[in-house]
Amino acid sequence: MAEFKRKSTNTFWHSPLSLIVLFLILVIFSFNMVGLFKKERETANTKSLVLDKVGRLEDREKSLNSSIEKLKTEKGTEDVIREKYQVVKPGEKMLIIVDPNDTNTAPSESLKEHGFVNWFKNIFNKS
Repeated sequence: MAEFKRKSTNTFWHSPLSLIVLFLILVIFSFNMVGLFKKERETANTKSLVLDKVGRLEDREKSLNSSIEKLKTEKGTEDVIREKYQVVKPGEKMLIIVDPNDTNTAPSESLKEHGFVNWFKNIFNKS
């Protein structure tokens, strides 16, 4: 009987106060775990965005490297100069095709003067 009484005197872990404290600790850890899951999900999304950006940058690097390699050749340099500056070799002819709907090609519209005096002069010049 003495052994039974000795075991039953250690009732600290079975008291309501200790159980409430342990339950509160459990609740706090649960909320922290939910927060960790949210952060893990955000991190996964950010990681996928960064990996996409890295992929695009690697594609751009390949494109730029191929352009650099093209510029190292005589034909590539010639193509870039012809495209940028619209030049031709001696003996070649160049055709320039003008869009009739382009507003920049109508010099009469852009050079017209505006104002009451010019409007008044134009009334008598047209008739």
